[in-house]
Amino acid sequence: MASPSHNESGAATVDLTTEARWFFDGPLPAEVLTWFTNEGTAGVVEDRCDVYRIEEQPRVDVGVKRRDGATLELKLRLRGPEPVLMGHDLHGLTESWQRWSPAGERVDLSHQTSWAEVDKRIIKRRFAANGDEVLLSADARAKTHQGCDVEVVSISVDGATEWSFAFAAFGPADHNQCLTTAWATLVSKHPQPDQLRLRAGNSKGYPEWLVGLTLRSTARELS
Repeated sequence: MASPSHNESGAATVDLTTEARWFFDGPLPAEVLTWFTNEGTAGVVEDRCDVYRIEEQPRVDVGVKRRDGATLELKLRLRGPEPVLMGHDLHGLTESWQRWSPAGERVDLSHQTSWAEVDKRIIKRRFAANGDEVLLSADARAKTHQGCDVEVVSISVDGATEWSFAFAAFGPADHNQCLTTAWATLVSKHPQPDQLRLRAGNSKGYPEWLVGLTLRSTARELS
């Protein structure tokens, strides 16, 4: 088992979240970005390159990555996927995850494996349990006691462009209620654009998305 680097030493932060995520082919539609950011007045932007480990035996319930190419993180799915109807015209699957950051020796790095670089532009908003928006800044990202993060992500990987829309509820209380409340706040003044079609068929977590990405890449190599 490999020894942790300086980026992986020290006490780990452990997060428990309930997440719902959807993936779409192509670039992030301008209509979705305008709607989500209230015409550029809301949300915090983060650009980073996460490097995901490609497992020899792909699994959709485990994710290992180096956040921004540095800190090693481990995510394990505790529950799900479970169907959820969060509101009008929103259908998806929720998954409960536990994340260790840094992962340290919880991840075995002693064997040969491959990694995939995933470039992301993340636009995030945060909502308290009552639906009130919590202002984020690039320098202040401490979590509120209970709430839900919502984000849109433009993704570039392996020469392709995709995008994602996601919720991540946190805290000790009812996560599903936090998800529903955050969605209700988002659409209370401006209904979702037609380009944001949230269906169970394209709802999945990053590990499952990565498995599909790997399978598509393998198919291209064999064709």
